[in-house]
Amino acid sequence: MNSTLTKMRVILIAFLFSFFSQNTFAEGVLMDVLPKDNSVVSLNKFDNKITLAFSGNVSERSPSLVVVDSTGTRVDKHDVQLTIGERSILTATTVDLAAGRYAIRYRVVTKDGLVVSGICRFELKNKEVQP
Repeated sequence: MNSTLTKMRVILIAFLFSFFSQNTFAEGVLMDVLPKDNSVVSLNKFDNKITLAFSGNVSERSPSLVVVDSTGTRVDKHDVQLTIGERSILTATTVDLAAGRYAIRYRVVTKDGLVVSGICRFELKNKEVQP
């Protein structure tokens, strides 16, 4: 009986070790975005660059990053770039923007085919914004 219990413990520990030793980050999770989601940014501090960072196994298949203004007009320069790494980085630049509200629509595909997409919003203001 004791031998069977010991074998079951060893099997359980081996299973748990193999399960948790795999990549513990969820695949393709959006980890960071600049400008931050729902942030208000001073126009003079905005550098016309949009940056999103993802964890997991993002692939080079069809990345998309589109920035639109409050009327739905596209304001990015159609220059999306994806740098694959431990934390994959998706970037694009915008034309010179005026004060107003903007939305970032993004889409990446993981190596195993999972589509990760979403929308982040930010606002640019003419006056200095407190952090």
